[in-house]
Amino acid sequence: MTRTMRIAIYPQAGRLELQTRPIPAPGENQVLVRVAMCGVCSTDLGALRGFVPKKYPYSPGHEFCGRVERLGSKVQEFQDGQSVVINPNLGCGECRHCRAGNPNLCDFLKSRSIKSNGGFAEYVALDAKMVHAMPAGLSEALAVLVEPFACALHVARTAEAVRPVRLAVFGAGMLGILTVLALKKPNREIVLIEPNDTRRDQARKLLGVPTLTTEQLTNSEWFNTIDAAVDCSGRVEAVSQAIHALGKGGRLVLAGLVGIAQNTPLPFVEITVKQLELIGVWLYPDIFQEAMQLVLGHRETLQALRTEVFSLENIEAAFARATQPDVNKVLVKP
Repeated sequence: MTRTMRIAIYPQAGRLELQTRPIPAPGENQVLVRVAMCGVCSTDLGALRGFVPKKYPYSPGHEFCGRVERLGSKVQEFQDGQSVVINPNLGCGECRHCRAGNPNLCDFLKSRSIKSNGGFAEYVALDAKMVHAMPAGLSEALAVLVEPFACALHVARTAEAVRPVRLAVFGAGMLGILTVLALKKPNREIVLIEPNDTRRDQARKLLGVPTLTTEQLTNSEWFNTIDAAVDCSGRVEAVSQAIHALGKGGRLVLAGLVGIAQNTPLPFVEITVKQLELIGVWLYPDIFQEAMQLVLGHRETLQALRTEVFSLENIEAAFARATQPDVNKVLVKP
């Protein structure tokens, strides 16, 4: 094995570079993983633009899978060459949030996350607790979706807490699509709201649920009758629209990262008079294994996603492609 590797770095907001660095050596409780595939997430794009607060230089990439390259001296549960999926979010297990069953809110989550670098690299050294054996039937392209599906599952569970019959999901990006899949159950009505024609048409064919524009929603029988709404778009306009569309006593789950530069006012009076509940969600609790099984269960639908694969050398093109509405998922293969 060579001693150096290629890795994508944001030296500062707005800049993306491919650098050469030493391959990290795994600590005694770590696993060195050779990355097979890493997904481009909206968080990666936001961090590049400076919209998502990060410390620079920053090493992106958190949706990835690979093969075990080397084990730390105290790691026994994996074998060299074994295919694995990575859960990049690890709580300390000791703080008040972890003890309450919310490791996603861990006070030390950032310091306990990826030890060396992100997944847009040839190798990553990880805490062994972050590494999960890849089950049979899970391809590399599907394995990359386990982490975002865990996020979607947490979103769905939060929306389901009000025992909804009618639900609306705003935004037909990757998180919106996965959230609809996580929410689909018998005797439950779901509508997907998406302003972009291409994304809306793709989502309707893929998911088999009604897909509407905002104007269509306002003039439909869904309006003012929705029990729970989820914003996966990160647009404050969509949050405002969801508040208007919710029925009395409804819940709005904020899953998208709403940009701070957006100036659309929220209808606070309507929140009060409808007695609405607004709640944010962040990452996910200990549901990674469950999300992996759900990816397997929805394998046929997920394989129909419009996916494109780029090499690490072409990561700038991959990031540019990920902003286009006619592709569901962009993957980088080191």
